[in-house]
Amino acid sequence: KDCKMSSWVGRMPRNLQVRMMSGYKRFLPGSSPLLFQSISPSPSSSPLLNPGRAPLRPLLSVKSSPTARTMSTKNEVEARIRQYAEEACNVKELEGFEGKQIKSGAVIGAGTMGGGIAMCLAEKHIQVRLIDKDASMLQNCFERMKTYWNSSLSKGKITREEWENRLKCVDLSNTVEACKDVDIVIEAVFEDMKVKKEIFKQIDQVVADDTILASNTSTLNIDHIFSDVSRPHNTVGLHFFSPAQVMPLLEVIRGENSSKQTLSTAMKLGKTLGKSPVLAGNCFGFIGNRMFESYTKEALFLLEEGALPHEVDEAIQEWGMVMGPFAVCDLAGLDIGYLIRKAQGLVDPGTRPAASGRYAGTIADKLVLSGRKGQKTQGGFYDYSQGRNPVRDTSVEEMIGKVSQELGIPRRKIQKEEIVERCILSLVNEGYKILDEGMARSWTDIDVVYAYGYGARNQQPMTYAKELGTKKVLERIRKFQRQLPDVPHWKPAQGILDALRDEDQLRAQQQKVPYLG
Repeated sequence: KDCKMSSWVGRMPRNLQVRMMSGYKRFLPGSSPLLFQSISPSPSSSPLLNPGRAPLRPLLSVKSSPTARTMSTKNEVEARIRQYAEEACNVKELEGFEGKQIKSGAVIGAGTMGGGIAMCLAEKHIQVRLIDKDASMLQNCFERMKTYWNSSLSKGKITREEWENRLKCVDLSNTVEACKDVDIVIEAVFEDMKVKKEIFKQIDQVVADDTILASNTSTLNIDHIFSDVSRPHNTVGLHFFSPAQVMPLLEVIRGENSSKQTLSTAMKLGKTLGKSPVLAGNCFGFIGNRMFESYTKEALFLLEEGALPHEVDEAIQEWGMVMGPFAVCDLAGLDIGYLIRKAQGLVDPGTRPAASGRYAGTIADKLVLSGRKGQKTQGGFYDYSQGRNPVRDTSVEEMIGKVSQELGIPRRKIQKEEIVERCILSLVNEGYKILDEGMARSWTDIDVVYAYGYGARNQQPMTYAKELGTKKVLERIRKFQRQLPDVPHWKPAQGILDALRDEDQLRAQQQKVPYLG
């Protein structure tokens, strides 16, 4: 039972919180006496993200009591995420490094992403040069930008003067020489390491010494991308989310040699563009896509075992995501994931690393190879022949059943609860591993990434884990590890094991604390 002190705490104002900071303890009202949890030092692979201390771990010991869940309504959830986003912007390790004000920039690549990034800059009246060697692609991109702004003008969202100012901020060019006097160059070509390296090798010879070089890669190692440039301290990853002119999240990726001044400038640019920048370490997929990989793998395993795409998506939407994993994959394009798997040697069984475990991509690979790449081809996991709303496709569902048969997996009815736990706890476990490695600064940063980049606006994975409790989280992860021994992402993160150990120690200490008279 709660002691008198915790009862007194439970009667405090519901919005009372103290930030989790280095060397502090987190105070959450309405919990049991286990409301203090120390942050113990441990090694970190990212000194800037966690200098001399452990990654900040979610406080899973807080129970899901009415007073602990002080922000349950939609408005309160949004307020909490805004608070977390403000904390993500204020990086203590960058204090004292005044970010440079970006007045001009260049964007390399006139695709959907490149055009969206150029729009972000122009909308804040930053002079931008959009560069692509394909003149027709360049012009088509500019026409799409004008169409988008025309729509804003016709709806009264912007004035005629603002419309004209945005257009004046955009210049088009076919050569990298146009980068020579800009403050920042943002590369936004397709995910090909060789291509990106060659582009930056050319740019490095043209731009001024203090120009920042940024890659919009979504998964690739930025240290490798910038390995041939003469200014590694002026390099950074800027992972915008599509459509860039709409999505509020920006992952700022710290390379091994990125200077604090460069990172400060990148964070400042993100805020200038109206984004919520989150600092991330340099690992495959960074924060968001690394976690999303485990999440989509688990969703694909559920299809092989008996679920259908709409059943998985509906369960995840009911949990709190704006879209389910398969609708998201269709929107992004199934060929993107296919190319990543192919580059990793996973598509061909002959080149598949043994350590990769059970392969999740069989169904998605078959869709891509049959020409179904998502919305852009009017077909992916769903049918889009009548528009952008996903419609069940019996041919896809029949193919999924055949794949299960080929793999020797008996199909069964899978309940929504299992779908949610397997998908969301795969996010949680990977989130903990990211914290363990120092690739994220705090659990709240991870929730910001998922709220603003992946549609988890009504509920976020790390908060969900906190409310579920350490013991239950670990019990379920271990259960799935037993059920799926050939799936590596179910190995429990060290951070969860440590959190349970710390909680047990606190319980033992609690037994020795007398009631307060």
